[in-house]
Amino acid sequence: MTEKTETRVCQNCKQNFTIESEDFSFYNKIGVPAPLWCPRCRFLRKLTYLNDRCLYKSNCSNCKENIISRYHPDSNVPAWCMKCHISDTWDGRDYGREYDFSKNFFEQFNELRSVVPQRALDKNERNGPGCEYSNYCFTSKNIYLSYCVHKSENIKYCKHTYLDTKNCLDCLRVKKSDRCYEIVQSSDSFSSTFLIESEQCISSHFLFDCVNCIDCCMSSGLRNKSNVFRNKQYSKEEYQKAISELRLDTYSGQKIAKEEFEELARNSIHRFAHIKNSINCAGDFIANSKNCVHCYGIETAENLKNCFLSMAPNVQDSQDLIMTGRGEECYESTNAGRGMSRVLLSFSCGSGCRNILYSDGCRGCIDCFGCISLINQKYCILNKQYSKEEYFKTVEEIKKQMNEVPYVDKIGRVYGFGECFPPELSPFTYNESFAFEEHPLSREEALANGYKWRERESKAYTSSIQVNDIPESIHDVSDLICDGTIECLNKGKVETLCTSAFKILPDELVFYKQMNLPIPRYCPNCRYYDRIKWRNPFNFYTRECMCGLLNHNHKGKCSNKFETMYAPEKPEIIYCKECYQREVY
Repeated sequence: MTEKTETRVCQNCKQNFTIESEDFSFYNKIGVPAPLWCPRCRFLRKLTYLNDRCLYKSNCSNCKENIISRYHPDSNVPAWCMKCHISDTWDGRDYGREYDFSKNFFEQFNELRSVVPQRALDKNERNGPGCEYSNYCFTSKNIYLSYCVHKSENIKYCKHTYLDTKNCLDCLRVKKSDRCYEIVQSSDSFSSTFLIESEQCISSHFLFDCVNCIDCCMSSGLRNKSNVFRNKQYSKEEYQKAISELRLDTYSGQKIAKEEFEELARNSIHRFAHIKNSINCAGDFIANSKNCVHCYGIETAENLKNCFLSMAPNVQDSQDLIMTGRGEECYESTNAGRGMSRVLLSFSCGSGCRNILYSDGCRGCIDCFGCISLINQKYCILNKQYSKEEYFKTVEEIKKQMNEVPYVDKIGRVYGFGECFPPELSPFTYNESFAFEEHPLSREEALANGYKWRERESKAYTSSIQVNDIPESIHDVSDLICDGTIECLNKGKVETLCTSAFKILPDELVFYKQMNLPIPRYCPNCRYYDRIKWRNPFNFYTRECMCGLLNHNHKGKCSNKFETMYAPEKPEIIYCKECYQREVY
């Protein structure tokens, strides 16, 4: 019998949330109880286990070589380099242990985590050279200080680049693009800079919400245009003259253009959501999908809910996923790899994993519970090998025991079977994790909410080049700039993880010269935090269309309502689908 829709109070934020009848059907199908936390809190809880950008110099716990690690040296996690971790000289089952029914499961898992080797950086072995300073990097090469990268090459200072993206710097959520700089939530573009929510653009600059444009600049809402400047049609000669007067090769010229562009984008019409070729979908940046509700960054998917970013198509029949690969019937999992099925309440498990619960870093495994770093294994609990019959019998006993002996965190939240890992057991502190970026908290607020906190390490690098000493135009910059260290204008501002100083790499300088771009005056971290202001937090609001135009087939203000990721207090002008299409097309 199908259960009815139910309203519950979130155990974390104490706000009401609704569980639909179809949600209960999904939970029954995969064999977990309905959640006690609301979708937003579940999302942030998983993010506390995802550290993509806080990296540390460390040593491999096995070979002692110098490495870059996502784990702080004090985190008590055995972090191994890729070479050691993928070697056949060790077996994760060597660390297996008997399940202790007198102790809570989460405590036992945390103890196991402190001894089982884990990859210092979460990446696969199919990467080419030059990926030593990248995290969550898969099947790519020459990736530097970039994160969540899939099938890309020659990428610097980017995050979320996918599907044959090449030769890009300072970009955020980009796919199938080449030779681009400072483009955000864009795709299929070439030799362009400062594109926001635009696609299929060539040799264009400072565009917001534009499609299939060539040689366009400082415009919004364009479709299939060329030689447009400030939303006015120019001849080719007139356009070239107008754009040359911006002096985009100089820092002052670029700064003035950015200020003008930000005002242009802020005052432009914003569509409530980017949903293309999809049926019964709600969220943003969804394409070629069906029945995807409260999702973001999803393509060619079906029957999803509360899912954030897919790195590959063909995800289906799943809920509460973050950065997922191809799979089905998965739930409450993060960074799940391709070819997975029923990966539940787990992290970084994929590449053919099936029927996995409460595990981390397993690959090619089937029917495993509470395991870490296993490869191609079956019927394991806490990394200990069981027979098939023993495995299923013991798992059912553990599920029952998890409810009888639940984990209770420092502020009284209860975690039985079906709830994801407690944030206080994460190997990362709140301000190291993606959660801090998505939902910033002060130290006092984080601690009061039961999260861990680590004071930032000082990165006040000494600068040998002051900002005022850098030539205005890129054409006047000498190759010698690569020998020095440039002062960042933010001078160590903590909120942006400012490094106080930064270097220009030789191939980076070549890129700036080829693209006619001035040398930046801010470090990569500060540039990143300036860039993420263009992306809305992963939350959904019911709003009403703001259109009041008389020629849009409505009397007075439009009364259409919709769900959007634009919060009500944000200043953007938000239109429904019908009003947006009448105005733009």
